Amino acid sequence: MAGRLLILLLTLVAVPRLAAAHEGPPFPILVDRQVGQDLVSVWTDPDIGTGTFFVILEPPEGKEDRLPAITSVRIGVQPASGRLPEALYEAEPQRVRYGARYYSEVKFDQGGDWRVRVLLGGSAGGGELTAEVEPTPDGTLGPFELGLYLMPFLAVGFLWLKAVLRRRA
Repeated sequence: MAGRLLILLLTLVAVPRLAAAHEGPPFPILVDRQVGQDLVSVWTDPDIGTGTFFVILEPPEGKEDRLPAITSVRIGVQPASGRLPEALYEAEPQRVRYGARYYSEVKFDQGGDWRVRVLLGGSAGGGELTAEVEPTPDGTLGPFELGLYLMPFLAVGFLWLKAVLRRRA
């Protein structure tokens, strides 16, 4: 019995699982894209449940003193499968020292590929950027993961109990 448990434990440890979850800071999905006269970058942390988007605007080179002409930013998300209609979210401006930054929280009901549209509007016109993201779990442990991570401790406890019972006998 102990040999089978040990083999099962070694098999689970030796066979790598795909690491699909993203934990940590936002990452870029679009970098320095030209929209009108401004450079636009989009960063995201697409967690299942609530994902976050940052849209960063910079004035063109040589005109660093000019604020970006974009005054409104909306984020549209839709599953790539088309199972839901596109949902639009307003992005709120944030105070920054240079350029402009907009922040939005977006709802993702499940993983898979999602189309992202960033709609920019302003007095000098606007534009649209598109990308795809794959929302990932937010890193909380479910019952399966909790059991998987407890296995080594349970195995050590089992071996300790077995050793104690063998000494008494």
